[in-house]
Amino acid sequence: MRIKISFGGGGFVPFNYNHYLAGVLYRAFREADLELAYSVHKSKSIKHFTFSDLKGGRAVKDGLVFDMGGYFLLSSPRHEVLKAAVEGLLDNGVLQIGSERFHLERMEVLKTPEFNHMPVKLRTLSPINVSTMIKIPCGLKPWDLNPSEAKFYENLRRNLMKKYELFYGRPPSNTELEIHPPSYTKQRRIEIKGTFHRAYMMDFSVSGSKELLEIGYEAGFGEKNSMGFGMVEVM
Repeated sequence: MRIKISFGGGGFVPFNYNHYLAGVLYRAFREADLELAYSVHKSKSIKHFTFSDLKGGRAVKDGLVFDMGGYFLLSSPRHEVLKAAVEGLLDNGVLQIGSERFHLERMEVLKTPEFNHMPVKLRTLSPINVSTMIKIPCGLKPWDLNPSEAKFYENLRRNLMKKYELFYGRPPSNTELEIHPPSYTKQRRIEIKGTFHRAYMMDFSVSGSKELLEIGYEAGFGEKNSMGFGMVEVM
């Protein structure tokens, strides 16, 4: 399930705004359900929600300028997360994104597509991040993969399996999922709290497990979904 959150007003938002937008959502969670907010924030596991890039702004040198507001999408298979976001945002009425304050205009539930015909063509609404661990002289460190590497797709599928099993408490009935090489990619380098992450905007298609495709659509593809990575739409 996903909702479209529209806001009004004008202002400037720097390109590396993911942690600001995540902060908007966590403040909404706290307003509506303190216990849920605490459990989501403290969880070191998958949080099962994601959000899109900001839409409606025009790009300038260092960020986005919003003249007449904009919107973003929030998605999750956890209805309690979406409920808390809606209630918290309605209670506050203000979206503080960086130094700018926008006012909430409306929220609407979007229809969930049915994945009955394969392959399904997907387009990212926020970039996909997939990582692995590599050896360095003093141990191991995370390394961001790119779509030219086979391990990118292997880890992407494993991540969807983990999301599904954590959410439903069992593996999917069909574990086969083929993620076809993208027809379009564009690298994004996004800073979150002093660390840069490489992630990719992509047009790609998927065949196989409807269950894994659905959890990817609702909770996001790849990693760092709760920081605004990996949301897709059906092309």
